[in-house]
Amino acid sequence: MRPKLETITLSVDGKTIAGIRQRDPNAVDAPKLLCVHGWLDNANSFVPMIPYLPAFDLVAIDLPGHGYSDALPQGYTFHELCYQLTRIVEALEWDSCHLMGHSLGGCITPMLCVANPAIAESLILIEASGPLSESAAKLPERMAKSMQDRLNPARFQSRTFSTKDDAIKSRLKAAKMAPMSAKLIIDRQVKEIDSGYQWRFDPRWRESSSQYQTEEQVRAVLAAVGCKTLAVVGDEGFLAKRPETQQRLDCLTDGEVMILPGNHQMHMDTPEPVAAAVNRFLGALPDMGG
Repeated sequence: MRPKLETITLSVDGKTIAGIRQRDPNAVDAPKLLCVHGWLDNANSFVPMIPYLPAFDLVAIDLPGHGYSDALPQGYTFHELCYQLTRIVEALEWDSCHLMGHSLGGCITPMLCVANPAIAESLILIEASGPLSESAAKLPERMAKSMQDRLNPARFQSRTFSTKDDAIKSRLKAAKMAPMSAKLIIDRQVKEIDSGYQWRFDPRWRESSSQYQTEEQVRAVLAAVGCKTLAVVGDEGFLAKRPETQQRLDCLTDGEVMILPGNHQMHMDTPEPVAAAVNRFLGALPDMGG
């Protein structure tokens, strides 16, 4: 029998973190896997993969300010998000776990491996090789843009959609993904109001960052990751188009790269081969049914 999905809520510093969990209550020693989604996604982004990862005590969380998790008044720096993930692992009463991050989640999790190495048993990056970077000379311009965004928050407030289907269509315009994948994201990312539907995520997630890392800093973090790492890259995804991808992944001291057919949302649109790569990497057997 397949383990059932549970809805979970955790308390981190008085704020609610929501998530989805799959575990076999009889498998007390099951390996633990924490899944961290991408920018403006949520825990539902891992739902298509979950049935193919039955060997794990798997938790997919909504990052703060996404889905059903509370927003953070202090904002969303990478260091803050590493702290939040550490507290989430503690709230789960885990000593350590395997980390899997897609896109933004795959930018945060390598930093967590460096900031708190005891927490990470291994790292899986899906369509991620660290955050966007820019030269130090761009910092003054970026600081000014970020300040203007913070001073004009109204421009980031959610529009109102007449129907949930309109929100799904909006998502499909912004990202290449299957309609069913977009629906999964939207189901957890909109709230119903009297006049229709609005985005549930904290609009501050759309503001410009006040500082980007330099490319040298990004590579230094990747080189400092001490655990074994699997990077799954889609042949039609974002990473395949970026010239720095291979040089970044070469920085991993114990890294393996697997290129699979798929786009940036490959873990949703084509989940089975991605999950198979994860199971092989972690030495876990997939569920064969019966």
